[in-house]
Amino acid sequence: MEKHPIQIAATSGLNKSSMLDQEMCQYMLRSVLAGLYLGIIVFLYWSLLQNLSGSPFGKVVASLFFGVGLFIIVITGAELFTSNNMYMTISSLAGRTSWKQTMFLWIVCYIGNLAGSFFIALLLLGAGSYASLPPDHALYVGALSKVNLPAEIIFFRGILANWIVCLAIWTSLHFKEDVAKFLAIIFIISIFLYLGFEHSIANMGTFSMAILGKGEVTVLEAAYNLFWATAGNIIGGGAIIGLIYWVINRKQYAIGKDF
Repeated sequence: MEKHPIQIAATSGLNKSSMLDQEMCQYMLRSVLAGLYLGIIVFLYWSLLQNLSGSPFGKVVASLFFGVGLFIIVITGAELFTSNNMYMTISSLAGRTSWKQTMFLWIVCYIGNLAGSFFIALLLLGAGSYASLPPDHALYVGALSKVNLPAEIIFFRGILANWIVCLAIWTSLHFKEDVAKFLAIIFIISIFLYLGFEHSIANMGTFSMAILGKGEVTVLEAAYNLFWATAGNIIGGGAIIGLIYWVINRKQYAIGKDF
């Protein structure tokens, strides 16, 4: 019998936690890769936004391309903190993992994503990618605007961002074909980019590039944004998607630890 997404998510959470316990280096590498993949797409997003600034469809195109990064993460088995907010919440509610295991995995994954985000920013620096960017480039303007937002705005935008990200992941679990997963992810993910919500891991890449380039963002300002965005992301992915879909589906599809 074909498994329901709630069952797939709970089993995935258990598998992720088991990998972390048994092969921590492998898990960390997967987390670093997610930061790398998302980081390069972040740079593409800001570059498209800058280069297509004269087009009424520029932001639409840039937002659609961003979903490619999440699809790469999904299809290659890389580990993303924000999608794990959903997976690990469901697996812990299902009793497949403990909340202690969930918190530990989130911390390790977050650190790995940060390392990957900074590493891709370093690679772009070495490639001379920032050298030709003007001081008013979309990357620098965008990074500065993010750190100047009030804490409550960042927090609620963080909730909305990961609600949409995890909704894309949740929707993709209904499909077997990679093309269907791809289309579901890129169109849903484009919503949070177009509306300007706050995704902590994407912001890691943005801030790393701005700090290494000609941006005016400081490390403390970046940390301020990441703190509130991360808190919002956990609620958006863990509570709004993970908890709610667990409540909706648990009686029909979940059978303790044995499903």
